[in-house]
Amino acid sequence: MDRKQAALVPLGTPGRGVTRDGHHFAIATSSTSDNTRPGSWRTPEVRLLPSTVDHASVLERAHRDGILIGIGESDLAPLAVDFARQQHLLIVGDRECGKTATLRTLCLEIARGTTPEHAQLFLVDYRRTLLGVVDPARLTGYAFSSTAVADQLPALVESLRRRLPAPDVTAEQLRARSWWSGPEVFVVVDDYDLVSSGTGDALAPLIDVLPQAADVGLHLVVARRCAGLARAMYDPVLAHLRDSGCMTLVMSGSPEEGPVIGTHRAVPQPPGRGLFVTHVGAQRVQVGWCPP
Repeated sequence: MDRKQAALVPLGTPGRGVTRDGHHFAIATSSTSDNTRPGSWRTPEVRLLPSTVDHASVLERAHRDGILIGIGESDLAPLAVDFARQQHLLIVGDRECGKTATLRTLCLEIARGTTPEHAQLFLVDYRRTLLGVVDPARLTGYAFSSTAVADQLPALVESLRRRLPAPDVTAEQLRARSWWSGPEVFVVVDDYDLVSSGTGDALAPLIDVLPQAADVGLHLVVARRCAGLARAMYDPVLAHLRDSGCMTLVMSGSPEEGPVIGTHRAVPQPPGRGLFVTHVGAQRVQVGWCPP
């Protein structure tokens, strides 16, 4: 600290001090007798995120529509994921941190807030932990193996390609995105490290349409373990997510893995807890729990 400024702090005056920037301060306090008198002022308790939160209670506390993921730390209120502002979401964390539970909550929320005509899910779920989470009418595809992905994904990509604007599309149609109609498509991938480690790149067909995701109504939600992420970011799909400025939920992991997004690193956290990073900022969130 600044020795010259520190020397100016009055002696024998409790509560006086100096900040690192050289500003003097005085701490306000009340007497012991005031604090013990009924009805006197009390220091408010510090409100913290709960260790667990049932998603039904998140919905009960909600005062707005949207895809509600859980409780945010900044105001301890329901937090929504805005896929209209940022197309994609990357979820990173190590085993038992709650990645799959987060995907389950997201799938249920997408189904709750929309109709099948407005939103469809394509699930890539090698461990079949999302099997039966949503009504089959909500699914445009469900792939539980690399063979299933290879069989089903090209048809989805082709349908998205047909949404690309033709040369005769007007400027007004481009602004309103009205040259095609149909549901938004959410491709939800659990255990991306398993998917990408198989023979070939299972999600390679998506690479052609990812740059036009906003135009064709495509959203990619990927969950991957934190270990080895720095190396994995050279993967074409993950590289596009990073370069496009996707939303990121950084759950429990080792800080030694390096920055996940910006300067934010994974740290050990309770299950279901994560740092939710968007264009607006970053805040802790406790994801609402939905039972399998």
